Amino acid sequence: MLYGYTLGIIGLLILVHELGHLTAARLAKIPVQTFSVGFGPRLAGFTRKGVEYRLSLFPLGGYLKPGVKTEEEWSAIPLARRVAFTLGGIIANGAAAVLLLTVYGVSSRDMGIFSALLWAGKQAAVILLSIFASLPLLFTNSGDLAGIIGIVAQGSAIIGGGQAAVLLFAAILSLNLAAINLLPLPVLDGGRALFDILEKVVPPLGKASAGFSMAGWLVLIGLTLWATANDLARIFA
Repeated sequence: MLYGYTLGIIGLLILVHELGHLTAARLAKIPVQTFSVGFGPRLAGFTRKGVEYRLSLFPLGGYLKPGVKTEEEWSAIPLARRVAFTLGGIIANGAAAVLLLTVYGVSSRDMGIFSALLWAGKQAAVILLSIFASLPLLFTNSGDLAGIIGIVAQGSAIIGGGQAAVLLFAAILSLNLAAINLLPLPVLDGGRALFDILEKVVPPLGKASAGFSMAGWLVLIGLTLWATANDLARIFA
């Protein structure tokens, strides 16, 4: 049962991330073709105002596909609007974490709403700095890298501690999603935003975007496989 709760929290935080992109797209007036909860084959969905909202087979993830057909069309959108759209999911995860920490401060620390909000903002900043400081360990101490199996196992143990533990776990995980997506890999939000900015300075980079994206996917898949191997090794050790 706790594993199901943990997967549910992960799924909700990913949904928050994608809703952040959707909101940013609306504000930046960038057309949207598809909003998917999950990856893979379409299970169900509907179309509204030209946007296909779908539920896909593998729910641990999601994506938002802009309504542009080529890189040239994407590059024609003003840079500020593209960057705002790309970073919308990261901002949404950060805001969700602050909200969760605020609720924690009010419910578990008997703080007033304003005091809890200030405390939550400071805690979110401290946690983010800690996450960024630990990122180099992915390459120097890769044996500690955890994948979805490890996160679910650890999260289930934490959630067993009650409501306060759930709020803290969800807040920290949301901040982790924000931090990971800020990494300068072309397949991630941070890399996409960085690439758009660099392309503005060095236009020929636009022709190499597909190659950079493929390299980013290979790195991400490699890290995922390595993390999953670590999880299974811990389970069967």
